[in-house]
Amino acid sequence: MGNNYKEIDAVIEKMQAALEEMRKLDPEFYAKYPMNLVTEAEEKAMRMVSDKWRLPDEYLYFLKHYVPESVAWSTDEYINLFIYGAEHLPEGQWGYNYNPVTNEEISDWPNSYLVIAMDEGDPYCIDLSRGDTVIYTAEHGTGTWDFSIAYDHLAEFLHSVLLPRSSEEWETGEEVQYEYYKVFITGEGSNKIKTLMFIKKTFSCDYSQAKSYLEEVPLQVYKGIDLGAAKIEAKLKSIGADYEMRKISFAEFL
Repeated sequence: MGNNYKEIDAVIEKMQAALEEMRKLDPEFYAKYPMNLVTEAEEKAMRMVSDKWRLPDEYLYFLKHYVPESVAWSTDEYINLFIYGAEHLPEGQWGYNYNPVTNEEISDWPNSYLVIAMDEGDPYCIDLSRGDTVIYTAEHGTGTWDFSIAYDHLAEFLHSVLLPRSSEEWETGEEVQYEYYKVFITGEGSNKIKTLMFIKKTFSCDYSQAKSYLEEVPLQVYKGIDLGAAKIEAKLKSIGADYEMRKISFAEFL
């Protein structure tokens, strides 16, 4: 079966390599907040999602070989993108097509749309009625879901976490200048619950672990270019968290 999905194999290998490089660049940080990709999903998790949904074969293969442990992708395009593995795919639907508090389906959600990833509330979905892996997305918080095609297939979507959109500008030969920043949470701010939820999403951890992280401030939640830092700053402002944004050199970024 693997021979049919060489492109998926190749991009997962690149994702593994990217995480390894990140760990090398900041070993102290990633020793404290480890991120890993496991190569094989547990049979129980695969059976759970297979029984619940009729998934495209390509996506099933991906779920079998992409098992994220506290992995978030931050690029020019994404603030903190979480791509769900099989184990966490059901929870990925919460707040979109299912309300776990009332145990009810949410009526304004397209029935055939499955959330496979989320970036700060913006869902990335496949339409199960199609049988392919075209990726759709929509902005959350607008009152209605206005979906559009983001990527033509799964592999293209996966490559997007490795190749920031600004790379298209580099290919034109134009020099692109960036400033680099680290962003830290320095306190719980005016709404501790919202700050904890931000930490929980950022580090893909449970609530108790998020509380432990908050007790260890200053907590680095971002390191990268100015565009991403500005998005994180806007989010932290909106939830009332105490934070610090510190400009760093290119050498410190590397």
